[in-house]
Amino acid sequence: MRPSAKIVTPVVLLVSWLFSLFVFWCLIGPADALGYAILFFYGLMPLTILGTSLAVGLLRPYGKMSLLFVPAAAVLAMLLPWLTFSLANTLTFGNLNPLDPVSLVFGAAVSAVGFGIGTGVRALRQRHK
Repeated sequence: MRPSAKIVTPVVLLVSWLFSLFVFWCLIGPADALGYAILFFYGLMPLTILGTSLAVGLLRPYGKMSLLFVPAAAVLAMLLPWLTFSLANTLTFGNLNPLDPVSLVFGAAVSAVGFGIGTGVRALRQRHK
């Protein structure tokens, strides 16, 4: 039995997101913060969001509700810096940092590009059948 895209795409995104949190809280030290930010904030998470959004746009596993994957991915992109650097800052200094809307927009833009490409490829494939 093949796993369904309804399950695989969100699981891939969530596992990648949880892995990013795990690496930050359990594996890196203070000297590794810049490398972590570059690798995960601008590497792994955007690529994962792009790939899963492309798959959702191409396969449309949720029908018309598939478009809701874009804001869901954007929320995860916004929560990642908040649950890592902002939370570490809060725990260290007691400053409560607000959520960063720029990371929400960045995540939404990356997800929308992936979803749009997947939707375009899907339309082209259906047109040539």
